[in-house]
Amino acid sequence: MRIAALSQQVRNGALACGCLLAAAPVHAEPSLALTLPEARSLAVHALQGDRPALASQIAHGLLVADPRSPYAHYVLATAHADMGDATAGRRSAARAYRYAETTVQKFQAAELAARLTFAEGRPTRTQLWLRRAVQNAPSPEIEEQLARDYARVRRENPFRFSISGGVKPSSNVNNGADTAQQVIDGLPFTGRLSGGAQALSGVVGTVDAVAGYRLRSTDRARTDLAARLFVQRIALDSRSHHLAPEVRNRDFGATYADVTLRQTYAVGTRGNTVDVTGSVGEYWSGGNRSYTFARVGLGHRWQVSAATSVSFGAAIEERFSDRAHFFDSSTASVNAGANYTVAGGDGIGLSVNLRKTESDFINYASTAASLRLTYSFADQIGPAIVSAGLVLGKTDYDDYVAVFSVPGGKQDYATYADVNVLLPDVDYAGFAPSVNFRAGRTRSNVSRFETRELSVSLGFQSKF
Repeated sequence: MRIAALSQQVRNGALACGCLLAAAPVHAEPSLALTLPEARSLAVHALQGDRPALASQIAHGLLVADPRSPYAHYVLATAHADMGDATAGRRSAARAYRYAETTVQKFQAAELAARLTFAEGRPTRTQLWLRRAVQNAPSPEIEEQLARDYARVRRENPFRFSISGGVKPSSNVNNGADTAQQVIDGLPFTGRLSGGAQALSGVVGTVDAVAGYRLRSTDRARTDLAARLFVQRIALDSRSHHLAPEVRNRDFGATYADVTLRQTYAVGTRGNTVDVTGSVGEYWSGGNRSYTFARVGLGHRWQVSAATSVSFGAAIEERFSDRAHFFDSSTASVNAGANYTVAGGDGIGLSVNLRKTESDFINYASTAASLRLTYSFADQIGPAIVSAGLVLGKTDYDDYVAVFSVPGGKQDYATYADVNVLLPDVDYAGFAPSVNFRAGRTRSNVSRFETRELSVSLGFQSKF
């Protein structure tokens, strides 16, 4: 039992308990005055001898001597657990964690609190205590076991919540043009661009939070409701304020929110699923609402083999502009992807996306295609887990107006590469810092859309 190990971590004293501790029920036996070491030893023997009521009484006596004793609270928590009172046990375990003086004490208290909270039927709180136990785990093997326990609780928990974010210094926070000269098909037709339309440097901060609840679940189907909030804010540097004194930081801020209902079905063999989704939401830009939207989607995933999975999806989205109906748009998209695990455990991913947008406003009407290739290393490279990606894309506008109609429309070609580095060994409660390096450019026959970006994003990710 872990109490024996814990007792070695607390201080040994020769002070009297300050109370009378019974060796049996109070009404049946005479009382005895015990020193603290004697009381601790008796508590251990009581728990090992399946006498939780006696252990509880001893723990209360220890708390009279020291109300902040992590050992006494841990004994009391274990006694409550043995007597089947998970709620009282969890409260005592939480106090043991609060007053713990060593990493071992914190780990044992958090691990016990997690077990008792799970027995109460509170999976979300169980996940919190498991993360606290991970933070104080005495070995990598125990941390891995706790991660497996966490995954099990997460599967059983109808509620889920995730949050990610980061801070990204960037050479182009506003997706601005490379140069001040407005050039179309090699000819400087329309003069110079304003400072706000050129590439501005600064820092991008993002927070992405998702909360979901499983409404219904069977062996072959499940229904989930989820809400997402994405917030992006910009802080321009002094160079950008000098180049574009007319713009403010909030002009480039963005907020996205949606609510999604998802129905998932298991089909055929294990790992094959079909899902149907419906979403509604809003997008805000520069402090003003840009549009509301409604989207429906259909997806299919096949587990071809233990190493290979394939997916296909399609969606239709209607956007309703806050300015006028003239700016409404309709988008249809399809995507396909494949993931393959090589012999050494590394992962390779390939995805293709096609999108068609129609609108009365011709600058919104476009056809786009993109391809993304990813590679993930299974083993750590030094202190890091590394993955990399490459994106190639083209967007074609049959008609486009930039002061006047662009001959032949507008064509944009994008090339971006990114490397993500996760540092799992310096985590806190299972959250590890991550660094993302991103570089790329977009080429266009309209120079306003010729862009370059070089950025480093600092964030955090959950390891499990």
